[in-house]
Amino acid sequence: MEIILAIIIIVVICKILGVSNFVLILCGLGIIELIIIAMFLFFVYHTLHLFFTKKYNANFVKIDKPKKSKFKVAYYEIEGEECPCIFPMEASFSSSYREEKIYSVRYSKLLKKVYDKWAVMTCFIGLIFSIVAIAITFSIIKNLDFII
Repeated sequence: MEIILAIIIIVVICKILGVSNFVLILCGLGIIELIIIAMFLFFVYHTLHLFFTKKYNANFVKIDKPKKSKFKVAYYEIEGEECPCIFPMEASFSSSYREEKIYSVRYSKLLKKVYDKWAVMTCFIGLIFSIVAIAITFSIIKNLDFII
């Protein structure tokens, strides 16, 4: 809520100072583009990080909230140690986890977390969608040259 209020105040101040609507729209698009690029870098990091993880067969232990987190994650047991998944668990996928089943996961020693099959899919799908989003927004920005 505070962010929306701050944006409204900034827009009102810009309008008082005489900034055109076109410039305000360009600034908004620039901020959106920076967010999309940050999303792209996030997924590039995690996808590249997958190449430096080791594959393990792990027992699913539980679904719980880790310390300093708001979201529930899946926990797996690897070599006697409980390791949380890197990404939060989707509520709709909670029925797909079974305690008696052994899962193939990728363990990151650096982060001390695992990538289960849902996290690996999140990395690849997120990377694809962020590449598409960057391509689309760059094509929109490229076409703005004709408008100016």
